Amino acid sequence: MKSKLLLFSALALCSATVAANDYPTSLYVIGDATPAQWNSDDVIRMVTVEEGVYEYTGDLTEGRMRFVTTYDFAPGYGPAMASTVVGDNLNETYLELTTGSHELEFRSDYTAPDKSFKVMAAGRYQFRVDLTGETPVVEVSDATDLPDQWATHSEAVYAVGSATNAGWAIENSIALHETAFDSGIYQGSLYLNTADEGAELKFMVMQKWNNRMYVAAVSGTSVDAVGEYDLKYTTSGDEDWKFIVNIEGLYDVTVDTKNLKMTISEPQVSFPEQLWLVGPAVGGWEFDNNKVLVNSGEEGVYSWTGDLVQGELKFFAGDNFGAVAYGAESNMTPLQEGVLNVIMLSNDVDNKFNVLSTQEGNYTLVLNLNDMTLEVVKNGTSTAVDEVEVIDWVQESYGIVSEQARAMALYDISGREVVSVNGTLLPFDGLRAGIYVFVIETTQGRATHKIVIR
Repeated sequence: MKSKLLLFSALALCSATVAANDYPTSLYVIGDATPAQWNSDDVIRMVTVEEGVYEYTGDLTEGRMRFVTTYDFAPGYGPAMASTVVGDNLNETYLELTTGSHELEFRSDYTAPDKSFKVMAAGRYQFRVDLTGETPVVEVSDATDLPDQWATHSEAVYAVGSATNAGWAIENSIALHETAFDSGIYQGSLYLNTADEGAELKFMVMQKWNNRMYVAAVSGTSVDAVGEYDLKYTTSGDEDWKFIVNIEGLYDVTVDTKNLKMTISEPQVSFPEQLWLVGPAVGGWEFDNNKVLVNSGEEGVYSWTGDLVQGELKFFAGDNFGAVAYGAESNMTPLQEGVLNVIMLSNDVDNKFNVLSTQEGNYTLVLNLNDMTLEVVKNGTSTAVDEVEVIDWVQESYGIVSEQARAMALYDISGREVVSVNGTLLPFDGLRAGIYVFVIETTQGRATHKIVIR
């Protein structure tokens, strides 16, 4: 695989391999031929048969329909061969629905062509969407004798409110995921706080503001201890009865939408798969998959190697600001070599580490959630270069090749060098599959990439 990287004054970390296809967790049916109509809040969730394959069986009326990946009109998929214009909108076309196989085209956003199927004859149909091949396709079948096939529950509910780290920012609301497909039971960990008097909590069916939510069954219900509390599903703003939270700490939360119960329990010891490093010291307050601490092989221990510049940083257990966060014991603690203490942050405690201008450079950070420590190792000065340069390099099954390289090296996620060469071929001989930090040196300087060896 050939990769090109533009090096600017700040280091850019990139993946040197194409990751496994990131198929959407769910696929939905929308359109006036379906029970959902053109209401994005009512899209119908297809059954996930296997990763990247989805099925829906149900009655359709005359009208149009297509597939979306979220509770919105885009992104999604429509028939690639759609060509008949809808009204006067040249961007909106349809293909008459027939049984058989149809190629699909991905619609990335609202500006992309809006292609849909047009159901000419009301009837019962089965759709099997397969995104795993080189070209996405849908198989359409007559389903006269088949039972309904769709999910009746969403894949997550979203905790929001002043009692959570998300506050009332719906985009940061914290997902509690279903325990099994279409189970209607959702679980996750929430850091609850009482920073605000009368701190509130409720659960949205979607990660956007609408009137589909789970709230307290009785107005003014207080959460004073672990235990079980009655829920109510409502679409009425007059019944927007939030829980009043009077406990603080990390808890396991279960939302059972079938039996309408919320259970709060003491947390089981579990660790996230990875941590996100966020802040101006690593480029800004955004979640970048190249700024991820990965598991080092020991449960609860995570490592990252890369450049840090002047500025603040902290760690998140998810890729959103509502996730559990970790920072310093006191705000603006200087990041320096050695072992530093780490605490879990909350709405009223937001202590960040601070990289001083004199401490900029290339670091390996090892965060241990077992003993809540951060080991800091400075590897040297920054690998960033000032001059723009294009570096060509190829990752093959046997190693990395770059005609521009003067030297190359691989480091494991703990920062230990595992192989290095002064030349244009870096072999993979004897290396285990896993994530490595690849350092390449040219006449213009050094650059660092994260790669995966499979």
